[in-house]
Amino acid sequence: MKHVIPLNQKARRLVALVDRTRGAAQALTTDPPPTQYPFGCTTIFAPGWEVDSGGGTHGLCQPIERDLYDCYHTCYWPAQVPDGVSNAPGWTASCGAPMNDWKSIDLVFP
Repeated sequence: MKHVIPLNQKARRLVALVDRTRGAAQALTTDPPPTQYPFGCTTIFAPGWEVDSGGGTHGLCQPIERDLYDCYHTCYWPAQVPDGVSNAPGWTASCGAPMNDWKSIDLVFP
């Protein structure tokens, strides 16, 4: 945006700062805390750890729930999980069919 002209001292300092840092690459180890990690699970591989780094949703992070926030954002899968593969294709075979079983319900608690 070369057509924008800085009008005050703060704007001129900001333009100078942007010009100095333009194109600068920085390694993750040189950042002052807090370190900025790249977003994505391919940068972290921690086999043997719990699925959820905080322990709150550990039981929920099955391959079917990989879109839950704690399952993908903190990247704590026991191993890298592909997006479209299911190792248990019949995991719902023992589940009931609520559309067909609703007539056999005896008591419903609100």
